Amino acid sequence: MQRACGRSPGLTATGQALDAGGQPSYDNCRVLALIGRRPAQTLRFRTLPLGLIIVLLFAWIGLAWPGQVSVVDDTGNTVSLPGPARRVISLAPDLTEILFHLGGGHLLVGAVEHSDFPGAAQQVPRIGSHNRFNFETILRMQPDLVLAWASGNPAELVKRLEQLGLTVYRAEPATLDQLATTLARVGTLIGRAQASAALASAFRSEAAAIQQHYQQRPVLSVFYQVWHQPLITLNGKHLVSRLLVHCGASNVFSDLPDIAPVVSRESVIARNPQIIIAGGTTAGAPAWLDDWQTWDKIDAVAAGHLFSVNADLLHRHSPRVLEGMRELCEIIDRARSGG
Repeated sequence: MQRACGRSPGLTATGQALDAGGQPSYDNCRVLALIGRRPAQTLRFRTLPLGLIIVLLFAWIGLAWPGQVSVVDDTGNTVSLPGPARRVISLAPDLTEILFHLGGGHLLVGAVEHSDFPGAAQQVPRIGSHNRFNFETILRMQPDLVLAWASGNPAELVKRLEQLGLTVYRAEPATLDQLATTLARVGTLIGRAQASAALASAFRSEAAAIQQHYQQRPVLSVFYQVWHQPLITLNGKHLVSRLLVHCGASNVFSDLPDIAPVVSRESVIARNPQIIIAGGTTAGAPAWLDDWQTWDKIDAVAAGHLFSVNADLLHRHSPRVLEGMRELCEIIDRARSGG
């Protein structure tokens, strides 16, 4: 005779009930209470429609794995978490910006130096620089997700974090579309899949609108200067170079193999750019931009086309890059009009 309610005899080593045959069982009363039925209303699955049984099965699966999330990062690795991340460490300022943009700034328990935007990011505890982490501090923070910069953080240090048992997402968005994808993926990992998908879509739409506005205009050649001693520029694989193309311009050093090559002043003169743009700050152009004034054989210098942009808006692969793109396109358009 079947018992309507009660505990099965015997316990496992972990305290789980055993039935008469020595198999794990459950408290019948508790199970029935959870599904809202009295003992006399014992559920008979054989009388249920097949469709309802399937619904109940998927509901049970959802309870068994309530929040499991999984994405593929920019290096092709699958990153899986048992549930949305609740303690996150960022190893790059742009990744810090991305997390705040997605509404997950409160999840940050640690970030690297120079993570200064938005203002609240400055209050996040530091775990070192982008190329030198404090492993003891990171482990003490007990993150369930580490956001890494694939080409900027030392690979051996990031690998060490994984060896210590931490889950790492490696980001390397090289195009605007890839940046939008990064927004969606990171959003999924912090449990904001729907909201992040909407933000990614809005990002793509705004980028397309800017590109469409400038795509039919005459192409001008640009030397983009990152630093002066040594003289550093960017090649065609860098996002800044792709933004120049979107603005209707070309990078005179797009063909070089290194992503941030050192070049000579003579090579700049030989390639004769029509515009020279330097990465500056919110305070304005760097003083070294004026060093070009004596080289009036360069078309850019002769025409007075020496400009600067806020480097943080372009060098950080975050949603703010669209602000930098607008600024960059406006500068190039000013040069087209002779300004």
